[in-house]
Amino acid sequence: MTLNGTKPRRSHRRLWVWLGYWFGLFVITHTPVVGGGRLSFDYADKIIHFTLYFLLAWLGGKYLFVAGQTPSTPRLIAYAGLFAGYAAFDEWLQQFVGRTMSLGDWLADVAGIILATFWLICRRRSTPIPEPPENVG
Repeated sequence: MTLNGTKPRRSHRRLWVWLGYWFGLFVITHTPVVGGGRLSFDYADKIIHFTLYFLLAWLGGKYLFVAGQTPSTPRLIAYAGLFAGYAAFDEWLQQFVGRTMSLGDWLADVAGIILATFWLICRRRSTPIPEPPENVG
């Protein structure tokens, strides 16, 4: 409920979930790793990067879908480019908090973004576009 007693719109909730996730992702990726931070299996770090950025792109796309507009394929691809740019910036910033930049981590981020974008594009194409309401005058 909002202050005036109405329920928040679904798109507003999705927006806050997406932005909250993005903020949490920023905090996680800029927190120094204590104790070496070695994961127990090969490529675990890359799988984590892939998953985190897949979710970032997917949540952003889900927000666009409920915000009242079905995003076009070029628009989804443009958002993927923005996320990839952010992922590069994120990797670059990590050197200032005692973490290491890695091209492999960025490529895993981008792979997650690409898969999420592809999924959203396929979903957009499979979702029927509603007919515009007729003006009754």
